[in-house]
Formats: sequence, C-alpha cells, structure tokens
Amino acid sequence: MKAIIYISILVGGISLILGLISRFTMVPLNVARGGVEAEAFLAFTNTCLLIAITFILLEIVKNK
Repeated sequence: MKAIIYISILVGGISLILGLISRFTMVPLNVARGGVEAEAFLAFTNTCLLIAITFILLEIVKNK
C-alpha cells in the first residue's frame, strides 16, 4: 500500500508541475496528440492526491 501512496504522490507532483507550466505559458503541452490543457493536468493532480489521501487513511484505520 505504501508503494501506491508514494507513486500517486509522485505522479500527482509531476502532473502539478506540468499543469503550472501550462498555466503560466498559456499554451497546451504536447504530451498527447493535440496538446493537454492545464485544467486536465490539475484535475489529474487532484485525483492522484485524493487516491493518496484515501490510502493513507486506510493505513491509519488498519493500524488501529
């Protein structure tokens, strides 16, 4: 479970950085065909961090 937490935090952090770069430059990043807007990166960051929070809370409950 800790691996899932670390991976989701890492992927969320990378996505946050890419989203901020896209937001500051006002240009979609060419990660996929047609480019990816900043909102998509930030929504994916939100999802990754919520997954990490969920698994952290599950570990806390499991340890009690």
